[in-house]
Amino acid sequence: MGLGEPLRTGGGEWLRPAEPSQGAALFEAVDASRNALAPWLPWCTARYTQASAEAFLAEATLEHRTLIFPAHDSTAVLGAVSLMPVDRFDGVWKLGYWVRADAQRRGVARRAAATLCRAAFASGTVQRVSILIAVGNVPSRRVAEALGAELEGVLKSRLLLPSGRHDAALYGLVPEALAEDLRP
Repeated sequence: MGLGEPLRTGGGEWLRPAEPSQGAALFEAVDASRNALAPWLPWCTARYTQASAEAFLAEATLEHRTLIFPAHDSTAVLGAVSLMPVDRFDGVWKLGYWVRADAQRRGVARRAAATLCRAAFASGTVQRVSILIAVGNVPSRRVAEALGAELEGVLKSRLLLPSGRHDAALYGLVPEALAEDLRP
């Protein structure tokens, strides 16, 4: 199981590398979930359009961007999960995730994040995953904790969100801490 190939979660969802052709489906998922996502994602504003989604997906980056689909051949996007390098020398990467509003509270984010982290740890490239979450974003904090990530501290005024500056909870996840039921 590698980071550049489709991955299946334990719940049957598929993670597929993000591609520019998925722009319309990505935009639809974001647009249908604006009210739930906008408080926590600085890019999720009224200015986010299908062109924004397409530009994001076409952007060259070191980030492992994957979209979550309900089935292997589906074009409907349930959300996204990604890993981006923070310190490649030390193998530290940052995890981000979101799930569309009508698919939340069903374990999709937890399964998708666990699947991507498991593949990243197995690759040998990633030794530690950091997750930075606004203190008030309780659902995302629950996902981090369900993964086995440990709260390492609260960073004052660390995130700039649409509503202003917010404190951020910093979680750390190492391979041996990945929740046992989420391991291969």
